[in-house]
Amino acid sequence: MPRRGTHASRERTGCGNHARMADLGEYRRRRDPRRTPEPVPAEDPPAGTGGDRFVIQEHHARRLHYDVRLERDGVLVSFAVPKNLPTQPGDVRLAVHTEDHPLEYLTFHGEIPKGEYGAGSMTIWDSGRYETEKWTDDEIAVSLHGERTSGRFVFFAHGDGRDWMVRRRSEPDATPPAPAEPVHAPTVTVEGRRLKLSNLDKVLYPAIGFTKGEVIDYYTRIAPVLLRYLADRPVTLRRYPDGVDGQSFFEKNVPRHAPDWVRTVELPTPGSTKGSATTHFVVVDDLATLVWLANLAVLELHVPQWTVGPQGAQHPPDLLVFDLDPGPPATVVECCRVAERVRTVLERDGLTGYPKTSGGKGLQVYAPVRVRDPERTSTYARTVAEQLAGQTPQLVVSRMAKSARTGKVFIDWSQNNPAKTTVAPYSLRARERPTVSTPLDWDEVRHCRQPSDLVFTAPEVLARVQRMGDLWAGTREPGRPFC
Repeated sequence: MPRRGTHASRERTGCGNHARMADLGEYRRRRDPRRTPEPVPAEDPPAGTGGDRFVIQEHHARRLHYDVRLERDGVLVSFAVPKNLPTQPGDVRLAVHTEDHPLEYLTFHGEIPKGEYGAGSMTIWDSGRYETEKWTDDEIAVSLHGERTSGRFVFFAHGDGRDWMVRRRSEPDATPPAPAEPVHAPTVTVEGRRLKLSNLDKVLYPAIGFTKGEVIDYYTRIAPVLLRYLADRPVTLRRYPDGVDGQSFFEKNVPRHAPDWVRTVELPTPGSTKGSATTHFVVVDDLATLVWLANLAVLELHVPQWTVGPQGAQHPPDLLVFDLDPGPPATVVECCRVAERVRTVLERDGLTGYPKTSGGKGLQVYAPVRVRDPERTSTYARTVAEQLAGQTPQLVVSRMAKSARTGKVFIDWSQNNPAKTTVAPYSLRARERPTVSTPLDWDEVRHCRQPSDLVFTAPEVLARVQRMGDLWAGTREPGRPFC
């Protein structure tokens, strides 16, 4: 296996008929579990365990690079590839072999604190399965099958064995054996844009067998109403490459492989640990972008309560939101009772409230507004939340402490902070079933008596829109001046 330092000089089980013990000693020596969120196992894994998973992590450390990790003998054999894997057959790039990582790193993403080894932001760029073609001390040939990466690659030792390179290999002339699971990659044209779709049969909601193809179909069919509420808003993406039962991650920066026609906007991100004070967000203004994101297993779309202009200038908030979160044993039924009281306060102040489900356990009430001060909506929402909590402390809480929420409805006024987002109307949610953040009418809120009354799945929402129209259309009307 890769010869890099004493820990990597031992040989591995593989196509070269070698054997070596898994060793996480160097990994542990570089990390203090009290200071880093990374997994730091106390013991090495047992020798000889197999596996065929891989992960590619986008690592914003001192310099951006991509960590490619292959499951082998109970650990992840790891390479740091500065420019990511090559895309054209014959291309060769540097691949620095690093210490083995624990299997828990397959799903790790987060912020490694400043001052720690590898400090910076780590997100999952791709993951999937691989097939081994050759595995020896100085050469590893594999075929990767991921959401973004598919093809044959060979990692090989260069020079004295401390440096490694990776080359993209051509596909074999012979038809390869069919994979265990069907992988379809049709090319489609969406509003003049050509898109290559992948793994349409992959199940993203295992409880009911709802596939990625069905996710794409839902977003395509709901797009005429959904796009109204995504337009001109920078989107925070929540991706589930292995389905709702797998690891997820939020993605703010536009993926580096994004087509050049995808609209992006550069916005300040104060406090970012990625070495930059700004982030390039995706703006979903068209169906092609929405389909492209769905193909990346983006299930949830989160947006702020403000928009950007044609040149990326940030506008003041145009929406006010009350995010109602029930603390068990309270449910959405109790949220409905609180929502009705929020509506009354809004009407008293000349505002019109529009309810929607969160797609999970809660409820949200929005109102269109016009403000000059970006902090105005947050200040108003907090005042209302504290007022209602003072009137009925047995039902409503305005403080964020979870210990205070049991059996009550927390009115999260802080979601009006310009730095925060809420799930977009008509967005899927990553629950057991493909539930949707669904616009409601007030009669549905009034008559809700059990949680199931306000649970709607993707097919049900499509039928609702056909039958009832867009219940949220009023939020797009100019809001009342709100000084």
